[in-house]
Amino acid sequence: MKHDNNFDLLRLLAAIGVVALHVVDLTGEPALAWLGRIDTKIALSTFFIISGYLIVQSWERSPSLRSYIDKRCRRILPAYATVVVGMVLIGAALTTLPLREYFGAATLKYLLANLAFLNFIQPTLPGVFEGQVLPSVNGALWTIKVEVMFYACVPLLVLLIRRLGPWPVLIAGYIGACLWWGGFSHLAERTGRGAWFELAKQMPGQLMYFLPGAALYYARDWVARHGAAIGAVCAWALFAAVALDWTYLYPLALAGCVVFVALTLPRLANATRFGDLSYGIYVWHFPLIQTLIALGAFKAHPYVGLGLLIVLLPLIALASWHLVEKRFLLHKRGSPAAVAAAAPSY
Repeated sequence: MKHDNNFDLLRLLAAIGVVALHVVDLTGEPALAWLGRIDTKIALSTFFIISGYLIVQSWERSPSLRSYIDKRCRRILPAYATVVVGMVLIGAALTTLPLREYFGAATLKYLLANLAFLNFIQPTLPGVFEGQVLPSVNGALWTIKVEVMFYACVPLLVLLIRRLGPWPVLIAGYIGACLWWGGFSHLAERTGRGAWFELAKQMPGQLMYFLPGAALYYARDWVARHGAAIGAVCAWALFAAVALDWTYLYPLALAGCVVFVALTLPRLANATRFGDLSYGIYVWHFPLIQTLIALGAFKAHPYVGLGLLIVLLPLIALASWHLVEKRFLLHKRGSPAAVAAAAPSY
């Protein structure tokens, strides 16, 4: 894909939106409650919609399954593993326990579970972030597990599409995802058990957002011809879905708006001028907020903590891109131009 589009900008804005949500949730500071006005549901859903478009495109343009797996692994695993292992090491400086106790079974369990994308098995490190609003080390990583599951299902999805056509497969998949989401959400409301809602928001529930993105990839020529009309209709539909709480219209309308902004509008900004920072921001923001809380930055003054976050997070994301992510992409592809071409699809 050429970079004369707004996918990079949308991913960066979506990452910032998720950061705002976690600042409010993790700090509990009333002075920062205004950040909660940012619609973080749109932010996270936008990630999944963009993934639907770009990951299906990645598979369709890969010469083999091996090439596809190689690209996906190189894009997502190095930074992910770095943040998991890095937080184990940083946790050694933050823990309230003696190091002999810290480097025990619980820390090993955290390391192995999180490297295997099973974050829910061991979300905490011993003696780290205890007593905070949420003791989890990195509560944002659950979406990476969902993303990896998207990667795994795309070859089968495309195989079905090639045999049966895109629309029967995508429509059936969307209906199935809605039934999953609606069924478990209903159980959560009826029983008051949050575990049901946690199931609702996992795979295949998030296919509600992924599949509309994939559908718009297959309809890209039609989108190119009718982009302005699609944007207008979907903007009104999104407004209606939010105002009337039409859960199952929302993903379709949002997907149309996202692809309209990404492909129909002129390029709004060079969001990767200094590197592709959105993934680094996403995987590092949660533990950075937790660390600043543990060190008392937000208690000293909420805006001191926020200011430090605003300064440090882009620097960490820059380091993640230039020292980790780009190096693994360059190692295989051998040219900065090829890295730029591969970078959006994660």
